[in-house]
Order: sequence, then structure tokens, then C-alpha cells
Amino acid sequence: MSNYNGYLLKFGDTIMPNKYFLEYSSTPNQRMESDAQTDQLGALHRTTLPHHRTSIKFSTHILSLDEKIKFQNIINNAITNSLQRKVSVTYWNDETNSYKSGSFYIPDIEFQVIDANATNIEYNPITVELIEY
Repeated sequence: MSNYNGYLLKFGDTIMPNKYFLEYSSTPNQRMESDAQTDQLGALHRTTLPHHRTSIKFSTHILSLDEKIKFQNIINNAITNSLQRKVSVTYWNDETNSYKSGSFYIPDIEFQVIDANATNIEYNPITVELIEY
């Protein structure tokens, strides 16, 4: 039986509607090492840390100004440190096939305008990256 509850990301307590995703990819539970050495026989010896990091990258479809603002509000309402752009996220972990929560930072986001007129702005797909602390 699946643990999937119909969403990929939740920012704070708010689900990011799947309708925003044009593309979505994740690299869950990335192992980190405090030390990795190759011995004289060529064997790798790793000291792997118990904390794993997940990275997530997604792009939206083309958004109007109002859609972009709603999308941003979902993310901004979950920010726990605005200086670091640190955000609380629950995500679908494809390695464990379950949900996991963590703190992530969001690198700078580029906004590309397709069209601007007197009443609206249209944006090319917006790519957001989440990198777990």
C-alpha cells in the first residue's frame, strides 16, 4: 500500500498544488562523508555521516503575475529565516517511498518575463531549487 497522499511538496502547512509543476526532480538522502580515502591497493574507505541531504528542483509552467504571486506566497509563508532563505518543507522521498520533513535553503531564483502589458505580466517557467541543511 502506498504512503503517497497526492502531493509532492508541502511548504510549512500548505501543500504546493501539483498544477504548478511542469518538471520535478529530486535526489533524496544524499550521503555525505567526513572522510574518504583510497588505500595503497586502490580500495575506497569512507566515513559516512548519519545525516543525509535531499535536493529538489522543479519548474513551473508559464505563470501570470497573479499565479506567480500565489505560488510565491506558498513558499514565503514557510520561510523560517528570510536572510538565509531557509524554509520548512515536507517532501515525497522516492528512496523511502514516504514523506519526510526538513529545513532547506533556496538559492536565488531568476524570473524571466515573456510579456508585459498594461494589465498583466507573463513569466517563463520559474525554476526553484531546494537544498536541505
